[in-house]
Order: sequence, then structure tokens, then C-alpha cells
Amino acid sequence: MTRFNGGIQNGTVATDARARKLDDQCKHLKEEVYSVLSKIYPELVLQKKLTKAQIPGGIGACEPDGGAWFYNGVLIAVFEGKKQQDRGNAIERWFKNNYICRKINPEVSYVTFCTGEGAYAGGQIGKALNIAHLFGFNQYNPGENSAFLSTDCFIRHDINTIMVQVISERINTLFPQSDI
Repeated sequence: MTRFNGGIQNGTVATDARARKLDDQCKHLKEEVYSVLSKIYPELVLQKKLTKAQIPGGIGACEPDGGAWFYNGVLIAVFEGKKQQDRGNAIERWFKNNYICRKINPEVSYVTFCTGEGAYAGGQIGKALNIAHLFGFNQYNPGENSAFLSTDCFIRHDINTIMVQVISERINTLFPQSDI
């Protein structure tokens, strides 16, 4: 008799080649974007993860693939990569992380790049994220949740462009030129 323990079992991983590619793109691009934007916005800070002291209640973890971006000490943007098949539930952590970030700053732009067979509006990820993306998918919604869906992989240029657009918009909206 085989007993199912649920969750990810010892010796296995929850990622495949496309999931690893998206994670790598987000992780490497955040460093490149930071290198450029920190020269324009010296008060910009990139954190790979939130500290326990930043997390309301001090319990849990939040380590978004594309980082947590702060300007003048304010969380302005978070970037996450998610890969989802047409079955499964890779999105549970997304809701926890999104909740944590919105508790820190309700006006944070939380941007998710979603790939995989379930990454379309009627697919598994589209259905799971719909309630948190009532303005729709594949568009940037300032100060809200934005999800870009692709059943194929994203190209680096697209992720880079979106990250720069979001960070610049948040800084210029939340901290008008007279404040910079």
C-alpha cells in the first residue's frame, strides 16, 4: 500500500526547465535593472527578500523572484514569476506574498510573469488569479496587481521593459519630481 503525503516530496522539485528559465530571467534581470535605475534614482533599493521585521507579524517569508523594490523606504514594486500547467496549484504562495506586500503598502505594484500551459485567461492560472486581477491581464495597472500571461516563455527584453516601466511609474507617481 502506497501512502500519499501531499505536497512536494523529498528528492523532487516543483520546477521544470521553463519554470527555471523564468526564475533565472527574473532574478538576473532585477540586478541589471537595478544597476541602471539606481543611477537615475539613488534612493532606490532592491531587496531579494523581505526581512522578518518587514513582514507584518514577523512570521513567514516573502522572496519574490524579481525582488521587492523600495524607494525612500516605501515598498513600490514587487516582481514574481510563476509557471503553471493546466492542472495543479502553483499559485498558493502568490496570494500569501501579495497579501504581505499589500499590508506593507496598499499601493504597491505587484507584477507577475506567468508561463506554462495554464497561463492564459481561461487556464488554471487565469482562473486562480482572476479575482486579484479584475482589471484584466497583460496590461500594467499602476498600484494594483498586474499579471502578464504567456503559454510560451517571455523574452528578456519584455520583462526588462515592464520592470523599468513599473518602477519608474511608481517613483514618479508616488514621489513627484519636486520630492526627488
